Amino acid sequence: MKIGIIGTGMIASSVVTGFCKQKSGHNFFLSPRSADKAAALAAQFSEVKVCSSNQEVLDNADWIFISLHKKDFDAINELKFKKEHKVANMSAEMRLPDLKDRIGETALLAHVIPLPMIVYGYGPLLVYPKIKEVGDLFDKVSDVYYAEDPKDVHTLQIVTGMMSAYYTLMDEFVKFSDEQGIEHDLSVGFLHSLLSSLSRRATDTPNCDLIELAHDMTPGGYNEQAMTELLENGAIAAWRTALDRLLARLQGSSKQ
Repeated sequence: MKIGIIGTGMIASSVVTGFCKQKSGHNFFLSPRSADKAAALAAQFSEVKVCSSNQEVLDNADWIFISLHKKDFDAINELKFKKEHKVANMSAEMRLPDLKDRIGETALLAHVIPLPMIVYGYGPLLVYPKIKEVGDLFDKVSDVYYAEDPKDVHTLQIVTGMMSAYYTLMDEFVKFSDEQGIEHDLSVGFLHSLLSSLSRRATDTPNCDLIELAHDMTPGGYNEQAMTELLENGAIAAWRTALDRLLARLQGSSKQ
Protein backbone atom coordinates (compact mmCIF):
# COMPACT_ATOMS: atom_id res chain seq x y z
CA MET A 1 0.00 0.00 0.00
CA LYS A 2 1.27 3.50 -0.83
CA ILE A 3 0.21 5.99 1.84
CA GLY A 4 0.75 9.74 1.59
CA ILE A 5 0.78 12.01 4.64
CA ILE A 6 -0.16 15.68 4.32
CA GLY A 7 1.18 17.27 7.49
CA THR A 8 3.77 15.57 9.67
CA GLY A 9 2.94 16.56 13.24
CA MET A 10 2.97 14.42 16.36
CA ILE A 11 -0.06 12.29 15.47
CA ALA A 12 0.99 11.67 11.87
CA SER A 13 4.49 10.74 13.06
CA SER A 14 2.99 8.29 15.56
CA VAL A 15 0.82 6.71 12.86
CA VAL A 16 3.77 6.22 10.49
CA THR A 17 5.97 4.85 13.28
CA GLY A 18 3.24 2.47 14.42
CA PHE A 19 2.74 1.02 10.95
CA CYS A 20 6.48 0.71 10.32
CA LYS A 21 7.19 -0.97 13.66
CA GLN A 22 4.45 -3.49 12.95
CA LYS A 23 6.10 -4.33 9.61
CA SER A 24 2.90 -3.47 7.75
CA GLY A 25 4.58 -3.55 4.35
CA HIS A 26 3.22 -0.09 3.44
CA ASN A 27 5.31 2.65 1.84
CA PHE A 28 4.91 6.19 3.16
CA PHE A 29 5.32 9.48 1.32
CA LEU A 30 5.60 12.47 3.63
CA SER A 31 4.99 16.14 2.96
CA PRO A 32 7.95 18.50 3.49
CA ARG A 33 6.16 20.26 6.35
CA SER A 34 7.70 19.67 9.78
CA ALA A 35 10.93 18.92 7.96
CA ASP A 36 12.83 17.69 11.03
CA LYS A 37 10.17 15.11 11.95
CA ALA A 38 9.82 13.95 8.37
CA ALA A 39 13.59 13.59 7.96
CA ALA A 40 13.85 11.67 11.24
CA LEU A 41 11.19 9.19 10.10
CA ALA A 42 12.91 8.71 6.74
CA ALA A 43 16.23 8.11 8.50
CA GLN A 44 14.65 5.51 10.80
CA PHE A 45 12.52 3.59 8.31
CA SER A 46 13.50 2.57 4.78
CA GLU A 47 9.84 2.54 3.69
CA VAL A 48 9.49 6.29 4.33
CA LYS A 49 10.30 8.95 1.73
CA VAL A 50 10.08 12.73 2.14
CA CYS A 51 8.60 14.45 -0.92
CA SER A 52 9.46 17.89 -2.22
CA SER A 53 5.84 19.07 -2.20
CA ASN A 54 2.36 18.09 -1.04
CA GLN A 55 1.35 17.47 -4.65
CA GLU A 56 4.21 14.99 -5.02
CA VAL A 57 2.77 13.15 -2.02
CA LEU A 58 -0.58 12.83 -3.79
CA ASP A 59 0.99 11.80 -7.07
CA ASN A 60 2.80 8.87 -5.41
CA ALA A 61 0.12 7.54 -3.05
CA ASP A 62 -3.13 5.57 -3.18
CA TRP A 63 -4.20 6.47 0.37
CA ILE A 64 -3.94 10.04 1.65
CA PHE A 65 -3.89 10.84 5.38
CA ILE A 66 -4.56 14.51 6.10
CA SER A 67 -3.12 15.73 9.40
CA LEU A 68 -3.04 19.53 9.28
CA HIS A 69 -3.62 22.25 11.86
CA LYS A 70 -6.63 24.44 11.22
CA LYS A 71 -4.46 27.38 10.17
CA ASP A 72 -3.04 25.28 7.33
CA PHE A 73 -6.30 23.92 5.88
CA ASP A 74 -6.19 26.25 2.87
CA ALA A 75 -3.08 24.42 1.66
CA ILE A 76 -5.43 21.60 0.62
CA ASN A 77 -7.19 23.89 -1.86
CA GLU A 78 -4.07 24.01 -4.05
CA LEU A 79 -3.82 20.23 -4.43
CA LYS A 80 -5.22 18.04 -7.19
CA PHE A 81 -6.76 14.87 -5.79
CA LYS A 82 -7.63 11.89 -7.98
CA LYS A 83 -10.99 10.15 -7.96
CA GLU A 84 -9.08 6.97 -7.10
CA HIS A 85 -7.60 8.42 -3.90
CA LYS A 86 -8.76 7.01 -0.57
CA VAL A 87 -8.70 9.80 1.98
CA ALA A 88 -8.55 9.57 5.77
CA ASN A 89 -8.92 12.89 7.56
CA MET A 90 -7.01 12.98 10.85
CA SER A 91 -7.42 16.73 11.42
CA ALA A 92 -9.54 17.30 14.52
CA GLU A 93 -11.31 20.45 13.34
CA MET A 94 -11.79 19.55 9.69
CA ARG A 95 -15.31 18.38 8.91
CA LEU A 96 -15.89 15.89 6.11
CA PRO A 97 -18.34 18.07 4.11
CA ASP A 98 -15.81 20.92 4.14
CA LEU A 99 -13.00 18.59 3.14
CA LYS A 100 -15.07 17.12 0.31
CA ASP A 101 -15.74 20.62 -1.02
CA ARG A 102 -11.99 21.25 -1.06
CA ILE A 103 -10.81 17.99 -2.68
CA GLY A 104 -13.75 16.88 -4.82
CA GLU A 105 -14.90 13.31 -5.36
CA THR A 106 -12.61 10.53 -4.13
CA ALA A 107 -12.93 6.76 -3.86
CA LEU A 108 -13.65 7.07 -0.16
CA LEU A 109 -13.51 9.72 2.53
CA ALA A 110 -13.48 9.05 6.26
CA HIS A 111 -12.72 10.79 9.52
CA VAL A 112 -10.15 8.91 11.58
CA ILE A 113 -9.04 9.71 15.13
CA PRO A 114 -5.76 7.99 15.99
CA LEU A 115 -4.07 8.52 19.36
CA PRO A 116 -0.36 8.77 20.25
CA MET A 117 -0.19 5.19 21.58
CA ILE A 118 -0.68 3.92 18.03
CA VAL A 119 3.12 4.20 17.88
CA TYR A 120 3.18 1.05 20.04
CA GLY A 121 0.50 -0.73 18.01
CA TYR A 122 -2.41 -0.42 20.46
CA GLY A 123 -5.11 1.94 21.72
CA PRO A 124 -8.52 2.99 20.36
CA LEU A 125 -9.02 4.46 16.92
CA LEU A 126 -12.34 5.92 15.81
CA VAL A 127 -13.58 5.74 12.21
CA TYR A 128 -16.56 7.61 10.73
CA PRO A 129 -18.53 6.67 8.74
CA LYS A 130 -18.38 2.89 9.03
CA ILE A 131 -16.13 2.01 6.10
CA LYS A 132 -14.65 -1.42 6.72
CA GLU A 133 -11.79 -0.84 4.31
CA VAL A 134 -10.56 1.99 6.55
CA GLY A 135 -10.93 -0.10 9.69
CA ASP A 136 -9.10 -3.01 8.07
CA LEU A 137 -6.18 -0.72 7.24
CA PHE A 138 -5.75 0.33 10.85
CA ASP A 139 -6.70 -2.82 12.73
CA LYS A 140 -3.11 -4.10 13.04
CA VAL A 141 -2.00 -0.96 14.88
CA SER A 142 -5.06 -0.10 16.99
CA ASP A 143 -8.45 -1.17 18.34
CA VAL A 144 -10.88 0.09 15.71
CA TYR A 145 -14.28 1.51 16.68
CA TYR A 146 -16.87 2.82 14.22
CA ALA A 147 -18.95 5.91 14.98
CA GLU A 148 -22.54 5.95 13.77
CA ASP A 149 -22.99 9.72 13.77
CA PRO A 150 -20.73 12.81 13.42
CA LYS A 151 -21.77 13.83 16.94
CA ASP A 152 -20.25 10.58 18.22
CA VAL A 153 -16.95 11.66 16.67
CA HIS A 154 -17.11 15.04 18.41
CA THR A 155 -17.94 13.57 21.79
CA LEU A 156 -15.28 10.87 21.83
CA GLN A 157 -12.75 13.24 20.33
CA ILE A 158 -13.31 15.54 23.31
CA VAL A 159 -12.81 12.68 25.77
CA THR A 160 -9.37 12.07 24.26
CA GLY A 161 -8.59 15.70 25.12
CA MET A 162 -8.31 14.67 28.77
CA MET A 163 -5.23 12.48 28.28
CA SER A 164 -2.76 15.14 29.41
CA ALA A 165 -4.86 15.84 32.49
CA TYR A 166 -4.87 12.12 33.28
CA TYR A 167 -1.09 11.84 33.03
CA THR A 168 -0.72 14.94 35.20
CA LEU A 169 -2.92 13.31 37.83
CA MET A 170 -0.75 10.19 37.66
CA ASP A 171 2.32 12.36 38.15
CA GLU A 172 0.80 13.81 41.33
CA PHE A 173 0.44 10.28 42.72
CA VAL A 174 4.09 9.58 41.93
CA LYS A 175 5.27 12.85 43.47
CA PHE A 176 3.31 12.07 46.64
CA SER A 177 4.95 8.65 46.88
CA ASP A 178 8.40 10.12 46.19
CA GLU A 179 7.89 12.68 48.96
CA GLN A 180 7.23 9.86 51.41
CA GLY A 181 10.64 8.41 50.61
CA ILE A 182 9.51 5.49 48.44
CA GLU A 183 11.99 4.35 45.81
CA HIS A 184 10.86 5.96 42.54
CA ASP A 185 10.76 2.83 40.36
CA LEU A 186 8.67 1.05 42.99
CA SER A 187 6.05 3.82 43.14
CA VAL A 188 5.88 4.15 39.34
CA GLY A 189 5.58 0.40 38.78
CA PHE A 190 2.95 0.01 41.49
CA LEU A 191 0.94 2.96 40.13
CA HIS A 192 0.99 1.67 36.56
CA SER A 193 -0.18 -1.76 37.71
CA LEU A 194 -2.91 -0.20 39.88
CA LEU A 195 -4.35 2.01 37.16
CA SER A 196 -4.18 -0.61 34.41
CA SER A 197 -5.90 -3.13 36.73
CA LEU A 198 -8.67 -0.61 37.46
CA SER A 199 -9.36 -0.33 33.73
CA ARG A 200 -9.15 -4.08 33.33
CA ARG A 201 -11.61 -4.64 36.18
CA ALA A 202 -14.10 -2.32 34.51
CA THR A 203 -13.58 -4.14 31.19
CA ASP A 204 -14.01 -7.55 32.80
CA THR A 205 -17.16 -6.58 34.75
CA PRO A 206 -20.30 -7.61 32.78
CA ASN A 207 -22.67 -4.68 32.10
CA CYS A 208 -20.21 -2.48 33.91
CA ASP A 209 -21.66 0.35 36.01
CA LEU A 210 -18.73 2.61 36.82
CA ILE A 211 -20.54 4.34 39.66
CA GLU A 212 -21.29 0.96 41.19
CA LEU A 213 -17.59 0.15 41.03
CA ALA A 214 -16.78 3.56 42.52
CA HIS A 215 -19.01 2.76 45.50
CA ASP A 216 -17.52 -0.68 45.96
CA MET A 217 -15.55 0.50 48.99
CA THR A 218 -15.32 0.06 52.74
CA PRO A 219 -17.69 2.43 54.61
CA GLY A 220 -15.57 5.00 56.40
CA GLY A 221 -12.44 3.80 54.61
CA TYR A 222 -9.80 5.70 52.67
CA ASN A 223 -11.61 5.48 49.32
CA GLU A 224 -14.80 6.94 50.79
CA GLN A 225 -12.90 9.78 52.47
CA ALA A 226 -10.97 10.63 49.31
CA MET A 227 -14.10 10.62 47.14
CA THR A 228 -16.01 12.78 49.64
CA GLU A 229 -13.23 15.36 49.81
CA LEU A 230 -12.82 15.51 46.03
CA LEU A 231 -16.57 15.95 45.51
CA GLU A 232 -16.85 18.60 48.21
CA ASN A 233 -13.95 20.57 46.72
CA GLY A 234 -15.31 20.45 43.16
CA ALA A 235 -12.46 18.37 41.79
CA ILE A 236 -14.72 15.93 39.92
CA ALA A 237 -16.95 18.74 38.64
CA ALA A 238 -13.86 20.51 37.25
CA TRP A 239 -13.18 17.58 34.92
CA ARG A 240 -16.75 17.77 33.59
CA THR A 241 -16.42 21.54 33.13
CA ALA A 242 -13.26 21.00 31.08
CA LEU A 243 -15.09 18.50 28.86
CA ASP A 244 -18.00 20.89 28.31
CA ARG A 245 -15.66 23.73 27.38
CA LEU A 246 -13.69 21.57 24.96
CA LEU A 247 -16.95 20.54 23.29
CA ALA A 248 -18.04 24.19 23.01
CA ARG A 249 -14.70 25.01 21.37
CA LEU A 250 -15.02 22.15 18.87
CA GLN A 251 -18.62 22.99 18.01
CA GLY A 252 -17.67 26.65 17.56
CA SER A 253 -14.84 25.81 15.18
CA SER A 254 -17.10 23.59 13.06
CA LYS A 255 -19.45 26.51 12.42
CA GLN A 256 -16.73 28.80 11.09
